[in-house]
Amino acid sequence: MSENLLIAVIGIVSAIGGAIATQLFTAAKTQIETYRMLLELRADNQRLWAWNRSLVDHIYKGLGPPPPEPPDDLFDHEQ
Repeated sequence: MSENLLIAVIGIVSAIGGAIATQLFTAAKTQIETYRMLLELRADNQRLWAWNRSLVDHIYKGLGPPPPEPPDDLFDHEQ
């Protein structure tokens, strides 16, 4: 009887440990993906700011058409 109880306890502990490990792995993967997206958004924000600054300078200097072109790598993300 005690052998069956020991096997059941080991099985339950293993199942709980596996579930916890899976949750930790999923959380870490999600956090890494979120951080990568944050870096891409920051880079896009910097590119947009620089382009906007060049547009404002272009208008302020009274330069005519064509306006400065947007950055080539704007919103160019790997999917």
